[in-house]
Amino acid sequence: MYHWVKSTLRDTPALRALALRGGALLRSIAHAEPGLYTLCYHQVPPALQERFADQLRHFGRFGDFLDADTACARLASGWPPRDRAFLVTFDDGYADTHDVAMPVLRALGIPGIVFLVSDWLDAPPQAEGERLYMTRADVASWLAAGLQIGSHGARHVRLSTIPGETVAAEMTRSRQALSALAGRPIDHFACPWGVAGHDFDVARDTGLAREAGYRTFFTTRRGHTRSAGDLLLMPRHVVEPHWSLFELEALMGRGRLRRRIDGTA
Repeated sequence: MYHWVKSTLRDTPALRALALRGGALLRSIAHAEPGLYTLCYHQVPPALQERFADQLRHFGRFGDFLDADTACARLASGWPPRDRAFLVTFDDGYADTHDVAMPVLRALGIPGIVFLVSDWLDAPPQAEGERLYMTRADVASWLAAGLQIGSHGARHVRLSTIPGETVAAEMTRSRQALSALAGRPIDHFACPWGVAGHDFDVARDTGLAREAGYRTFFTTRRGHTRSAGDLLLMPRHVVEPHWSLFELEALMGRGRLRRRIDGTA
């Protein structure tokens, strides 16, 4: 029954919107638990630039924005008990991450990290004459703006479908290429697709990431963290730039009633 309801809501936009509006009456990011909330964006089309900016402004009302290095340092040193913060990430390295999202980040003074597929910098999967993914020049511009890059693998393959030695080679080759581009070690890795057990082997692939020199391994497991124990299994909320603010509230917030009952922030 649960899966039928979930599928029906997902496939019926009007019902989904109604359910989320109702959920937003009961849930709020203002009542979300303390911790690091990592946001995962993909494409940000030009027509949605202002909505994307509105989303970031909304998050900014309820916590600080951190860069990936600062977030990791804070987790490693012990997360402050009542602190709520957000980390903005982008997967795949679409051109609009540079053209559309970057001006918003700069205008609002918000740090961000884009996880790049290293082989795509020279051989992107795009139609002739179109720039669908960031070029080396775009990456240089992104870095010059004080923003960060991380690895999304060398070829964007599903790690669970390839042998361990190939996973290790993918991670190492990507880290070396991106480190040379950034002029500093690349410490952060985001798993393509990112679902544990389906897209990656939890024990094998997080261990290989650590051996390759990465400090973090980002997934698409929803949630937040206050623990350094999550650095190699980092949760992220996949966020779409077309979502309205009530959708963010319903999907990421915490129950208002529960807060009144238990008295927590």
